[in-house]
Amino acid sequence: ARRLLVALAILGAASYALYQHPPLQTVGRGEIGVRTNHLTGDVSEWSDGSVLVIPGLHDIRVFSLRDQTYQPEQIRRADGAAPLQSVEGLSFGVDLAVRYALDAGKVAALSRSLPDDIGGEIVEPTVQGVIYKTFARYTVREIFSTKRAEIQQAIESELKEKLAADGIVLRSVQVGKVDLPADYRRGMNGLLAEILVSVPACSIA
Repeated sequence: ARRLLVALAILGAASYALYQHPPLQTVGRGEIGVRTNHLTGDVSEWSDGSVLVIPGLHDIRVFSLRDQTYQPEQIRRADGAAPLQSVEGLSFGVDLAVRYALDAGKVAALSRSLPDDIGGEIVEPTVQGVIYKTFARYTVREIFSTKRAEIQQAIESELKEKLAADGIVLRSVQVGKVDLPADYRRGMNGLLAEILVSVPACSIA
């Protein structure tokens, strides 16, 4: 009877373990699974299908290979939470979009060090570290008009190198609408009004 109880306890524990950690894990389309063998240390990659994962022996992490987009909300408005600063020290906002994806060729090698929240723990701080210092080298006028393409290229070049070190491929950087500081915007509107007033009216014959 004692042996039967022990056997039932072992069976129950095994069944519970299998219920909590099913031996077959699914890797969906557009994803990559990295399975690690704790005994041998071997790492294998799996995609689009089922993977045998034995509790206590294997560990698997599933990563998305789809393109992701990061748009920092705190810099969108000149009066926002954390606006950008120009070389003159003026606060302004920018509608910025960074598109990126995991490098499928590096996922297996970096799987143990990659955090669960790749966007929040890698992409976000890296982007913020680049954009604040890049925009701070230009005047508001240059950011708004003449140097926008140059700024975008500078951000792309630095971000590409930094993100690649963490196994992330930079797809693109888009610099959209610029939200000018209120005083600067009023000054531009006043200058435009003066120009319009100084232009003589044309009579039509």
